Amino acid sequence: MIMGTNSTTNLSPSTKIALAFLMTLLAFAITLGNAVVILAFVVDKNLRHRSNYFFLNLAISDFFVGAISIPLYIPYVLFEWKFGSQICAFWLIVDYLLCTASVYNIVLISYDRYLSVSNAVSYRAKKTGIWKIVALMGAVWVLAFIVHGPLILALESWKEEKMQCEPGFLSKWYILILTLAFEFLVPVISVVYFNMYIYWSLWKRGSIIRCPSHTALPSPVSSSSCGNSLICGLFSRTSLPEPEETEVSLHSGKQRRKSSLFFSLRTQMSHSITASKTCSLSHSDSVALHQREHLELLRAKKLAKSLAVLLGVFAICWAPYSLFTFVLSIYPPDKRPKSYWLDITFWLQWFNSFVNPFLYPLCHKRFQKAFLKIFCMKKQAMLSQNRSTSS
Repeated sequence: MIMGTNSTTNLSPSTKIALAFLMTLLAFAITLGNAVVILAFVVDKNLRHRSNYFFLNLAISDFFVGAISIPLYIPYVLFEWKFGSQICAFWLIVDYLLCTASVYNIVLISYDRYLSVSNAVSYRAKKTGIWKIVALMGAVWVLAFIVHGPLILALESWKEEKMQCEPGFLSKWYILILTLAFEFLVPVISVVYFNMYIYWSLWKRGSIIRCPSHTALPSPVSSSSCGNSLICGLFSRTSLPEPEETEVSLHSGKQRRKSSLFFSLRTQMSHSITASKTCSLSHSDSVALHQREHLELLRAKKLAKSLAVLLGVFAICWAPYSLFTFVLSIYPPDKRPKSYWLDITFWLQWFNSFVNPFLYPLCHKRFQKAFLKIFCMKKQAMLSQNRSTSS
């Protein structure tokens, strides 16, 4: 990342101490918030769903942003701490790895939502094994390392004469643009495509559910046929004999016809009752199916909105720095302008790691229940401890 170390060298010691306190507070909040998310997966087994594991992977990357990246950056940028070549390379690899992994985790979450909408039946029926989920989570970290890791290791990062820790590929504009494309542009395009497809599919499903011709309700013809089945059956089964029958056969079969008439009446009555029950059951089943589809559509819309909020915050936090990086890549490395705005956009990326843990409970009820469960457990532990001390 492009560091504006010269922009903080002219600050007064009191200002530097205040900034160090605020940065430390932000790092602590990022670490604590994402640690609660990780703890929620340990406490609440209901969270252990395929899509939620990808949120866990995002929380892990954000956790290490607050635990490693920011604590190493504060003394370097404010107090001109001399990194050295080894610590500089380590910090750059970790920081780029964590930031890129956060981006790719958001892409993975969007792709998983895309699969759940495009192949809803197979997605629910198929039980994804834990090892396949872990493989997808690991693939995110491997791809994130490939984007920047080899370049940082191959090119010199620590500049002794300027005491600056910057990746060596920043001096080559074409490599900078290429890494920017894999780090931001391609993920953003993928995320936009997945979410546009999700909203288009939900709109299409909503229009089908609202259309009366697709509700699969029983037609009037079928209901009338169920109602008239008794009459039709009676006339078909109790038809008059042919005129050619003799008087002897009429008298001899009189008793037999009476018994067959009563038998057909009894049989047809049972058939009509069964048919009416079947018609009423099919009607209630179709209404229940319609209501179930409507509820599933509402649930899918809520998930899509929560995902849109997460992605919107991600775009707001990442787009300014990527734009600044693209503009500064046009200038030669020695003539790039230094500005506080660059530092603000740089910190805005890390601020995204602070916001994400608050977006989980706001958008997902399962996370709300898990967080409440954690806080209730802490409250009960504190009450039991107070009772033991008082006794």
